[in-house]
Amino acid sequence: MSKYLILLLFIGLTTSLFSKTHVRRFKLAHKIKHVNVSLSTDSVSADTLLHFAQSLLGTRYRSRCSDPLVGFDCSGFVSYVFKKFNFNVPRSSCEFISVGTKVRLEDARPGDIILFTGTKKHTRRIGHVGIVYCNSSDEFKFIHSTSGKEHGVTISNMDERYKRRFVQVIRLLI
Repeated sequence: MSKYLILLLFIGLTTSLFSKTHVRRFKLAHKIKHVNVSLSTDSVSADTLLHFAQSLLGTRYRSRCSDPLVGFDCSGFVSYVFKKFNFNVPRSSCEFISVGTKVRLEDARPGDIILFTGTKKHTRRIGHVGIVYCNSSDEFKFIHSTSGKEHGVTISNMDERYKRRFVQVIRLLI
């Protein structure tokens, strides 16, 4: 009788662990699959790109990763989103400075890429990247994957912390 009890406990535990991981992956894969994706960079609108980026909200942060089933670091998230629309973009945040057209912060539009320094105070090296979500007279927001308290893909306000770290806005969308 104890063999059966142990077997039932093992099956229950395995099923529980298996289902939590796979339910999350299924939900994420299902959510991503239902976003219409255009494959021509000429016809991609900011709304389409941001709609796809928003479908990834809540995906956890994972250093050196660009897989929505595992997680994203900041450049992994941005490159994943833009590559879905056939943009040839770098994988590393510091390489984004050499792509697209440079734009002033005041002229940033939704869908532009925004570059920041890393969190080390005494270096101006690019270490964080996101996608401009909105730029109106009263607010500036961007979507990114952060290792901060949100720990994943989120939409953030351009607060003083990010203003101090701001480097450049890059435009890829026409």
